[in-house]
Amino acid sequence: MPRYAECRLRPMLENDLGQVFQWRSSQRIRAAMFSDHVITWEEHVKWFEKIVTGDINTQIFIFEVNKVPTGVVNLSKIDLHNRRCYWGFYVGDTSAPPGSGRAMGFLALEKVFDNMHFNKLCGEVLSSNAISQKYHLKLGFEQEGCLKKHIFKNGRFEDVICYGHFQEKWQEIKNRLYKTCFGEV
Repeated sequence: MPRYAECRLRPMLENDLGQVFQWRSSQRIRAAMFSDHVITWEEHVKWFEKIVTGDINTQIFIFEVNKVPTGVVNLSKIDLHNRRCYWGFYVGDTSAPPGSGRAMGFLALEKVFDNMHFNKLCGEVLSSNAISQKYHLKLGFEQEGCLKKHIFKNGRFEDVICYGHFQEKWQEIKNRLYKTCFGEV
């Protein structure tokens, strides 16, 4: 389990493109994404350039453990008026220390609620992704609903489970969640 001081979220940079492309292209990561389309390098670069050149509704962060890029946190549909956004995430490094996913989740919640002062973080998970559903619940998300037959993937329509996490819940659980994620007092 990584320690808090060993972990950080930092903005994605151009020199991260190769690593993130490798992760996004892996079958393990694509299996959990809404799209099963195999992206090209050109599509990947255009995606990054769109964000860098003015997509104020999206922020991409690299999760590091001991300065080693380990995963990605994507904040999208950023709505400053209503103080909410959506997130996507993955641990890309298959050799990441155990507990890295929980640590990444904690830092993402800390960024959204303590740094950005948002009221709500939304998550959407494929109904076939039981691991991500449990992950959301362990981080304090509440299931808000289900979008029936919402995504066409692998030749069939699949439901999407909707989750929400809130500022007041974060304030209530963050100290306990910190101990769970980092094992520190």
